[in-house]
Amino acid sequence: MIFNLLQYLPKHTKIKLDEDLRKKLFSSKKVSEWSRQLKIPLKNMSRYKIGSRSLSLNLFKDLLKFSGLKLKDFQDKTQLKINPTGKYLRIGPFVDINESWVYVSELINGDGHIPKKFWNITFVNKDSGLIRYVKNFFISLGLNESRLTIVKNKNVNFLIIRSSLLAYIFNKILEVSVGKKEEINIPYFIIKNKKLGISAVRGAFDAEGSISFTGSRRISISSNSELWISKLNKILIGLNIKSKVYKETRGRKKPLYRLFIYHIINLRRFARIIKPLHTERSFKLNNIINEFNKNPSRIFHRKVLLSIQKRNLRRKEIAKDIKCGLVKTANNIAYLKNKKFIIPIEKIYTNKGCYFKYNITKKGLEYLKAGKSYYF
Repeated sequence: MIFNLLQYLPKHTKIKLDEDLRKKLFSSKKVSEWSRQLKIPLKNMSRYKIGSRSLSLNLFKDLLKFSGLKLKDFQDKTQLKINPTGKYLRIGPFVDINESWVYVSELINGDGHIPKKFWNITFVNKDSGLIRYVKNFFISLGLNESRLTIVKNKNVNFLIIRSSLLAYIFNKILEVSVGKKEEINIPYFIIKNKKLGISAVRGAFDAEGSISFTGSRRISISSNSELWISKLNKILIGLNIKSKVYKETRGRKKPLYRLFIYHIINLRRFARIIKPLHTERSFKLNNIINEFNKNPSRIFHRKVLLSIQKRNLRRKEIAKDIKCGLVKTANNIAYLKNKKFIIPIEKIYTNKGCYFKYNITKKGLEYLKAGKSYYF
């Protein structure tokens, strides 16, 4: 979607033009005539004409008004900056807000920050692939790599983008929050556009999403912003991906809103349409989908119970015995624990974490004895 940047930038924006366009802009009148008409000292007007001084936003609009030129004539031939000590960026005056812009904006909404004075944009994430994506996006806009800094703090990567101009664009057009985040909005032009909506959900999920495959298989996106979660839910409804929103208040000063997506049909649709880029989450999602089996769950429940009966007490041993992936095996174990068909009998600690050993309960033995006639 095309936007005119000059409608969104502050009055103190400075504009530098290519020489040929600058000459055309001033060609309809003499410098003295421009000076009298616009009430600008002759010396200053001369500097504007020769390009030794950049144009203010209001002066550029006035010159354009009387020159006979059209704004589209200046596309990709303007350089803009906001801060007096900042550097110019060749962009505009029109910008196409496409899927990449929207994706990055929602990543920043979830895992980023714009300070109140618009000094920079900061994006924080563990996934180095996402950090590279965002960095390359800003480089593609013409931002010099020297204005991008990556700082590693333990397992977290900080990407600092030093550009007040781009901070303004993300805030004024894409409505990325400034300062302390309260409610996060998604503009209407994104919601009504299918491709942009998909990018918004992808960015939100890659920033604030999670995947659970122990117990019920599900996708979730969490935030303190009820507005953000409701807008994401609205986009998903339009994509025919069923989701539910829950409000969590227990033990919290402020409510936490969680958007959940259940059922293999919706998970498959999410993976196919949204196509997350987060390395670990996309891997987990594909694992869930690839290991899903259409056979009734009770078949696998019985297989797990029979394997435990054969003294395969660890999840890894059970998975190998029933020739099933660890994710699917973990799902079945979780359900069996929930139904009290099995109980953990020992917790073993290792240098990589811990694992449980399980045993069958009386209720589990009754299930096996009942055979296929037992349902739960």
